[in-house]
Amino acid sequence: MEINESISISQSPEKIWGFLVLVTTDVQWRDGITKAELTSQPPYGIGSTGVHYHKNLGAFPWTIIKWEDGRHMEWVHRESKLKGTIAFYHVEPENGGSCVTLYTKMVLPFLMRIIMVFMRGKIIKGIKADLNKLKTIMEKQDN
Repeated sequence: MEINESISISQSPEKIWGFLVLVTTDVQWRDGITKAELTSQPPYGIGSTGVHYHKNLGAFPWTIIKWEDGRHMEWVHRESKLKGTIAFYHVEPENGGSCVTLYTKMVLPFLMRIIMVFMRGKIIKGIKADLNKLKTIMEKQDN
C-alpha cells in the first residue's frame, strides 16, 4: 500500500528541513510517536540509523537509504511489524514557502494488506492531520 500526501507551508525549505532532520521533533507533530531519535553519529546521510517509538506498536528501527541534504530523506524499516516499509520526507520550494511531502510504501503480509484496504482512509486522514500539525508548528516560527 502506497500513500503520498503533501501540504503547502509558508516557511522556507531550509527552516522546515532543519526541523524535520532533527527526527526528535517528530514527537511534536506525528500522532502516536512518543520518542524518535537518530542512533548513529553525524554527519547524517545514507546509512544513518534511527528509531521511532509508537505508543501502541513499539519500536520501529530504520536506516536512511536516500539523502539529498536540505530536500529529501528516505528510510527503510529494518525490523518490526513494518520491516521493509519505505518512507520519505521531501521538501521543495513553492510560492515563497515550501511543499512538504510524506510518502510511505508499506510492505505487509497478505492478511494485513486486506485489512489495510479498509484502514487506508483512516491512515490517510491521520497523515493529513500530522501534516496540518507540522504546518501549524512551522508557520508559528519566525522566518
